[in-house]
Amino acid sequence: MIELLQISRGGSGGVTGAKILAEAAMYEGLDSQAIPKYGAERRGAKVEAYVRFDTSPIRIHSPVYNPTHAMVLDSSLIKSLEIDKVSKDGIIMINSSHIPDFLKGTNRKVAYVDATSISKELGLVVSGFTLTNVTMLGCFAKATGIIKIENIEKAIEKTLGAKIAPKNIEAARRAYEKTKVEIA
Repeated sequence: MIELLQISRGGSGGVTGAKILAEAAMYEGLDSQAIPKYGAERRGAKVEAYVRFDTSPIRIHSPVYNPTHAMVLDSSLIKSLEIDKVSKDGIIMINSSHIPDFLKGTNRKVAYVDATSISKELGLVVSGFTLTNVTMLGCFAKATGIIKIENIEKAIEKTLGAKIAPKNIEAARRAYEKTKVEIA
């Protein structure tokens, strides 16, 4: 089983992004689930969501305690990531134009892309919050290879609808093309 921990801020679409990723996994023939974890339910608060993928039916529904991979949608939250709980073989994906100092010297595989800039360029801003959720799904596709970008695009279309999907699909595609993967 592959498990993902996703850290975001309320209002940036993290929970919706997790649902889209789980939908995309189904197009790959995987069983999947997205599990949101809410704390203080307000815009700007830290929000975690978990996604599981497996070739067999998933029978557990608990939070993810030791994720295979981690994705941080807001670089200001990177220090809230408990790196030691992420598999040493996993990838830490972050919305950043560079590897943050917090991760340097950890000998971890890090994928990064400036999802905020891509989202802003495409006008993916709602109530003052830049929506980086779908943009970071492009980073996930590139970094892990678990889900093809075409299946992420298909899930975006199904979830967001024909009117909203095109800019989001473009954001995921741009992130996919611009993602860099390095050892920190």
